[in-house]
Amino acid sequence: MVLFRMLPKIRRVAILGGGPSGVVAAKCLLSEGLTPAIFEQRSSFGGVWNYTPETKSRLEHIPQEDPNLDDEPVPDSHGSEKPVFMSPVYNELETNIPKDLMVFNKTPFDERLQLFPGHEDTKLYVQEFSKGLENYTEFNRRVVKLVRKDGLQWEIETQDVVSAETEKKVFDAVIIATGHYNVPYIPPIDGIEEFERRYPGSILHSKYFRVADGYKGKRVIVVGNSASGIDIASQISEVSQIPLYQSCRSKGAYKDFPLLAPEKIKIVPTIERFVPDDRTVVFSDGTVEKNIDVILFCTGYLHSLPFLEESAKPSERMITDGFYIHRLYQHLFYIPQPTLSIVGLPTKVIPFPFVETQAAVVAGVYSGRLGLPSEESMSKWEKDLLEQKPGDRHFHFLTFPQDADYMDILNEWSEEKESDGKRALYQPTKWGGKERWIRKNTPKIKAAFLVAKSEGRIVKTLEELGFHYEGDKEI
Repeated sequence: MVLFRMLPKIRRVAILGGGPSGVVAAKCLLSEGLTPAIFEQRSSFGGVWNYTPETKSRLEHIPQEDPNLDDEPVPDSHGSEKPVFMSPVYNELETNIPKDLMVFNKTPFDERLQLFPGHEDTKLYVQEFSKGLENYTEFNRRVVKLVRKDGLQWEIETQDVVSAETEKKVFDAVIIATGHYNVPYIPPIDGIEEFERRYPGSILHSKYFRVADGYKGKRVIVVGNSASGIDIASQISEVSQIPLYQSCRSKGAYKDFPLLAPEKIKIVPTIERFVPDDRTVVFSDGTVEKNIDVILFCTGYLHSLPFLEESAKPSERMITDGFYIHRLYQHLFYIPQPTLSIVGLPTKVIPFPFVETQAAVVAGVYSGRLGLPSEESMSKWEKDLLEQKPGDRHFHFLTFPQDADYMDILNEWSEEKESDGKRALYQPTKWGGKERWIRKNTPKIKAAFLVAKSEGRIVKTLEELGFHYEGDKEI
């Protein structure tokens, strides 16, 4: 990687979001001698790991294909004057990643926790890691506009979520760390809009799932078999009518995760159309199910930057349909103006160490210690990757070993020295053979964990499940 493009002197960097990506970015900036300013719309660190009991019983947009919807707050159910930004975390959510991997460098989880921590323990982990960043953070400040200025600067307009007071500030660079679990995606399917109109609240999205009790006695279809789809379907099947129908494009996920309740869940193909009469759903193989009460879509999210004032030039636009963010180099730097970057964008990765390597590179570039390729070279990188992917919906998917290889590339980049030998003080996570082995076997480990849990066993280590690393040998 030949790096030679240097940016003008950067002093102050805005970070949009105080979740895991935002706080590790702040630490990396501080290690490079830069001053971060974090804007967080919630009242504490943790991002989406801040569980919110608030939910929605009916959605405003069905189907939902608009990536420009804003993350509108709702009133606090406990009566606080501070509004709530709903999290996609549900009551019984546990990570799909063992605590051995889902860590920032030199900051392990408590060894007393179970192997796959729950959402509350994960939030506490992030908040403990965030200590010391309070003086750099404005809580309850929502970013409402990000505008490209002359030169390479950016103007940010924020709003106090309580008083609605707004304020504008200009920064030399901006790191977007707002995540990608804000705008739900519900695909257009023949008849879906009329079905919801006839039966309000029958079409829902997993972002607003909290507990299974509301599905008691109902005939339910869960659309999607990602890890969350499998988990949510399993929970609902304990109280819903049997069978619960799980609509899948393929059965691939079940090669890794066991169907813990095969007598309760029936796998069906994709939905072809909705017929409001008799609450009928027709599947792609021609089979029909009637009297369906709820269809819960676990179909993911659209990439969204609702606060960004986009360029008038189509060739420089970042958001179109929301399936991937255009004009990014290495999923990080906005090619036309790289003083704007995004951390935490790729999916199918191990998020904490992954964003740590990204943040280290961004901080190094913004401090002037690291360089960037030419705009032409960065554009070629994006073009070449698009040609390799089966479709732009997969552009930011980095399944193993792509994620591990990407982290290696960024670690090598972040370790480059200035001519005077200066190195970054913050050292991001590096994966060796053991970490790659755990990453490769994570689906099997999770499956074994779920089986043990169904048997009443609480597992804290890999070894308790029979997974032992001995070099290249797997036992």
